[in-house]
Amino acid sequence: MSKKIESMSRTMKDSGIPWIGEIPEGWIPKKLKFSCKLFGRIGFRGYTADDLVDESEGAITLSPTNMDGIRLDFTKCSYLSWDKYFESPEIMVEKGDVLLVKTASVGKCVYVDYLPKETTVNPQILVLKEHKDCSKFIAYIFQTTLGDAYIDTTKGGSTIYTISQEKIGNYEFAFPPLAEQYLIAAFLDKKCSEIDSLIELQEQMIEELKAYKQSVITEAVTKGIRNEELGVRNYKDSGIEWIGDVPEEWEVCRIKNVASLFGRIGFRGYTSDDLNKDGEGAITLSPSNMLPMGMDYTNVTYLSWMKYNESPEIMIQDGDILMVKTGSSYGKVSYVDNLPKEATINPQILRIVAKINSKYLGYYLQTPLFIYQVEGGVVGGTIPTISQEKINNFFVVIPPLAEQQAIADYLDKKCGEIDELITIKQQKIESLKEYKKSVIYEYVTGKKEP
Repeated sequence: MSKKIESMSRTMKDSGIPWIGEIPEGWIPKKLKFSCKLFGRIGFRGYTADDLVDESEGAITLSPTNMDGIRLDFTKCSYLSWDKYFESPEIMVEKGDVLLVKTASVGKCVYVDYLPKETTVNPQILVLKEHKDCSKFIAYIFQTTLGDAYIDTTKGGSTIYTISQEKIGNYEFAFPPLAEQYLIAAFLDKKCSEIDSLIELQEQMIEELKAYKQSVITEAVTKGIRNEELGVRNYKDSGIEWIGDVPEEWEVCRIKNVASLFGRIGFRGYTSDDLNKDGEGAITLSPSNMLPMGMDYTNVTYLSWMKYNESPEIMIQDGDILMVKTGSSYGKVSYVDNLPKEATINPQILRIVAKINSKYLGYYLQTPLFIYQVEGGVVGGTIPTISQEKINNFFVVIPPLAEQQAIADYLDKKCGEIDELITIKQQKIESLKEYKKSVIYEYVTGKKEP
């Protein structure tokens, strides 16, 4: 017999599971495979890009990107041919199922409460069906630190994490009587909805701040920052429809007239054998390291010194501008500062060396006036890209050098203030997410009663 102690209004007992601790009397520890059945896409029933079709010609095939919080997001879906869909009936998704990611973004979990049409999953996802317990209760368990602990201790692989279906089936949780599971799930629906509303409010405020920041940048780099003491400014027609009028002493020219662009030449590319994560070699920057006017060096890979020295024209320096030319984040621009050591770029990125004030140019390349040109120059569907030649011929608006510096200083200060407000909102969101996770944990482990 386990030792019983009083906690709140219910009798508690040792669960026998160290990371769960005590659970209420009447709750039963059980492995997941005894609570439901787990199904994944069997290898020989996988699919390729040739099996993907238009929306009207097949079923939705879900990926981890469709999994948002505890629910599904259908705003951007892929579609699988009907032949491939009907080939695997065991992973046809139904309302009430639970989806769990077992490869790459392992541990993401959603409860299926709505389906717009027939739906299946890609090979990264397991479908939990034929539940003997409340499926939404199970989905909530995976939103807790308990679910995180299982994922962290059982995932394997270095570059791409994965967890076997067998290991997931052996995850052990504590289950209350079925009626209480439904009661807890209903309570958490209401409570989490309230927290999600607070998170959504903070996210809306962040989007408003970002839009305001964009408008501040655009106004400064197209109209200037003259104060009332300098009097009314005269403008002239830029000669370019989407730019409109500019201050009369400003110039409109192409990027190639004010900067030099350098990319990684094809025969100087590299493979994974040239990379490591242990600091041996030069930093090789990717789009994920790029912030709007700065860099994030917290998660970088390193390129061998031999490959680094092979391409001196893309050795990155403080004051350089980076622009993504290939991939989903094409057009993304960042200003380089505070480099911790020697650095270079991966093949997706261009190095832009300004002949004018580089900070001013970095700000300008983030405006709608420049993004408009980028969108018009992109080619390719699966892997969008924009050529270095096209970027060289894009138009920019250039004030006199002294005014470039004044605008850059003004925007550093103004954008810094806005970024600080955004950071505060982001911190609130993280606090709310942690609070939500703790609330879920307390109720799905019986520490609190609904």
